[in-house]
Order: sequence, then structure tokens, then C-alpha cells
Amino acid sequence: MLTGKAGSDISRLRNNRNIMYSKAPDCLMLFLRRITRYGVFLLFCSCITPYDAKVKESTPRIVVEGLITDQPGPYRVRITRTGAFNNNPDGFTEGVEGATVYATDNLGNRIDFKGFGGGDYLTASNARGVAGRSYKLNIRLADGRTYVSEPDLLRRVPPIDSIYSEYDPAVKKFNVYVDITDSPVPGEGYLWKWTNYESVSICEPSQPIPNTGPPAGQSPCLPCCTRCWNISRCIGCVNIAGDQYVNGNQIKRQPIITVPYDSRGRYYLMVEQRSLSPEAYRFWNAVKLQSGGTAGPFDAPPAPVKGNIANAGDAGEKVLGFFGASGVLFRQYWVMRSGIAENPVIPNPQFCPAETGPPPSCAPCTEQGGSRTTSAPPKWDD
Repeated sequence: MLTGKAGSDISRLRNNRNIMYSKAPDCLMLFLRRITRYGVFLLFCSCITPYDAKVKESTPRIVVEGLITDQPGPYRVRITRTGAFNNNPDGFTEGVEGATVYATDNLGNRIDFKGFGGGDYLTASNARGVAGRSYKLNIRLADGRTYVSEPDLLRRVPPIDSIYSEYDPAVKKFNVYVDITDSPVPGEGYLWKWTNYESVSICEPSQPIPNTGPPAGQSPCLPCCTRCWNISRCIGCVNIAGDQYVNGNQIKRQPIITVPYDSRGRYYLMVEQRSLSPEAYRFWNAVKLQSGGTAGPFDAPPAPVKGNIANAGDAGEKVLGFFGASGVLFRQYWVMRSGIAENPVIPNPQFCPAETGPPPSCAPCTEQGGSRTTSAPPKWDD
């Protein structure tokens, strides 16, 4: 039985690269963007009759997102409630707190999630999913309502055969691809994400000094006291493939990321590959089709994507989100940008006034919501 107490340092847990969770796109925000587009269209076409862009209220909905993998935990489940969809400019979602959250596998083992505020629930760091088992999520809200997910099978993820990049001189960017060999089991799906680490030397940029002019009107740039990296991720991207046409064969030239040619230095990538059950693949494919589609002014707004969560006592309630189980692997890759004949498109350097006094002190490399770290990524110094 997988049990344990989650660590108290929530910042460390959230910045740990092993926190794998499904970042389901906010379907309400997609709907809002579409409605906004129609509102602008009608506004410009309303030369005779003024258009009142009031929107009817909609019932708030529960949104659940989470993932269990075969990598060490902690894992996260996030429970939110959409705000009333009306003309109120306040936030559209709020975290749901005070819930009892746990997952069970098909053998009866239980994994508990502990609340950390804001709708986030985390497992202990020793929690770990097992390939071949099915997992379902159980939620009991403070008001007594219960929600259950459909079981999702944790499938093994095949290795990455190769990662490679190709330079495109037309746009001065590098396209990164992977090749993998699909398993002979039909119905396999895959999802890819990436994380970029960039070494930084300035941890406190120059700031204007009020009521003064340059160059004396700028504070100095402070170097980092320790090694420091900025982190960027493909937040919200949906990069998937299925084996409908290649079952048991290779999936080749799967695009992962487009890397800018803004330096001759190496570009570090951590590529993440996940297995998807047929149900998870259908969910993410529906999300991809909605989020990546092009809409005309007379197209119907997208409907929220149906997930695998349901109210156990009210089948008519529409619940958004997906709870899944995936095999996961990570692979490091350096995009080598030094062999290109033409010069890179280098951005303007950061302005740092010349120092006139004693050497300035340094600034700490502060963890910033997972976007900055003092921990070197794997194989950085290789």
C-alpha cells in the first residue's frame, strides 16, 4: 500500500521535475476567447443597431486535473471551480479546498493526496505508480458531494530511439524531432513535453532610479551569488501522436520544439515522453482539435471537452478535466548551434551601468514558481 506524509516545503515539491501532472487547458478560457472574437466582429458590424455584449450566466463547474506515473512522486491533483460566466471581471476559477482526495488501483492499493491550499493536493514523495495497473481518482468535497474518475491503465512508455535537430535558414530556427518505435499493442498514444534550462549570471537587473537621468539614474546589475538557471516549459501545449497508422512500427520526425537561433551556444532541453491510454489519447486529441482549430465568425463556440470525471450521485452534472496514469521517461538533449555559417539573431544585451565604487554585492538566485532554480539540470556539465 502506498502511503506517507507529503513534505511541508510546498515550493520544493512544486519545483521538483518529478511532479508530473496533467495540465488540462482551461476550456472556459477557450470559450471566452471565441466569444470575445464574436463580440468584436459584431461590434464592427453594428453600424445600425448597437450590440449589447452581455453574456448570460452559466453554472460553475468542477474542474479536476491530475496524473499518476511510474516515476517517483509526489504527484498532484488540482481541483478548481469555474466562476460564474457573466460580466463580472473577477477571476474565472477558484481552488476547491477541504476535499478528501485519494487514488486506488485495481488491486485495492490506495494513494492519499494531502491538501496544500489553492486547490492543490499532493501525494507523499514515495508514492509511485506501477505499469500494468489501472488507477482511478476519488474525491469527496466538504459539502459531501463525491466525484470518481474512470480507471485509467498505466502503460509502459517505449524508449526514444533518437532526438535530433535541423536548422531552417528561412526562419533562423532549429526544429527538434524524436523517433520512437511503437509497441505492437494497438491503441497506444504518446504525449511529449519539453523543459529548457538557461544559465543566467545576472540575478538582479538594473533598475531606474526615480527623479534621476542616465547613466547615473540606473542601479547596478547584481551578479548571482550562486549558479542559477531560468526554466521555461511548454505550458498549455498539446503535442500527441497515436499508432492508428503505424502500429508496431516507427513514429518518425515527431516535432518537439522550435529553438531560436539567438546564440551560438548550446541549448539545453529535457524532453519528456508519456504513454497514453486510448481514453487519454481521445481526450487530449479533442483538446488539441479545439485549441488549435481556426474559427470563422459564424462557427459555433467550442463545447467543453468531456473528461473521465463524474459526480457519483448526480450523473447530470458536467465535470471538466481528466485524471490519468502514464509511463514517463526523460531524455536530455543539447541543440548544437555553433556550426551555422550565418550570424545568430542576438537580442539586445541587458543594460548594466559601469561601476564607479567598490565591487557590488551579489543577488540570490531565488526560486520563482518553477521558473528559476539553483539546481543544475541532469548532465549539464557533461
